[in-house]
Amino acid sequence: VDPDALVSLLDRGFVGVQLPATRLVDERGYVHVGPLLDVLEASDRPLFVHPGPATPSRGGVPGWWPAIVDYVQQMHAAWYGFRVFGRPRHPRLRVCFAMLAGLAPLHSERFAARASERSVVDEQCFLEISSYGTRAIDAVVRVLGIDVLVNGSDRPYAEPVVPDLGDAVMHALRNSNPDRLLHSKEV
Repeated sequence: VDPDALVSLLDRGFVGVQLPATRLVDERGYVHVGPLLDVLEASDRPLFVHPGPATPSRGGVPGWWPAIVDYVQQMHAAWYGFRVFGRPRHPRLRVCFAMLAGLAPLHSERFAARASERSVVDEQCFLEISSYGTRAIDAVVRVLGIDVLVNGSDRPYAEPVVPDLGDAVMHALRNSNPDRLLHSKEV
């Protein structure tokens, strides 16, 4: 973790930083990457959270297992890890979670019941839609709204999905929302 090297990369045109979800699930992870997140926040650049390495292969599981089980669990844990440990430390950091954060936002009612805390939409917390289709995207829109979703794909592993949600949604996913993710609202 070298904040000075990150400053240099950002000065050379790097957009932000990608970190594995496995690093962002607990307080220890946020303490470790905190200096990098401080740089991102201070320079008004986004963080992209992507699945980390899958659990070592278990005998008898099909080849699709890591993408459906391991990665979803990682993203789900990272979504809640950011809420508990990341957001309090980095209140202005824009962050984007791959693969709809493993659909973690769909558990907001259960979270509210267990944590005695109402779930609120974090307008600086984005989700990209890779590999998810119309039903999953629509479900997340019902919880978070359209303004925090951005287009993404799983190329080369899977063909991009074009959700059947209309032109306005596609414009938001492909244009206005990515622009807000990559550039501060003050731009």
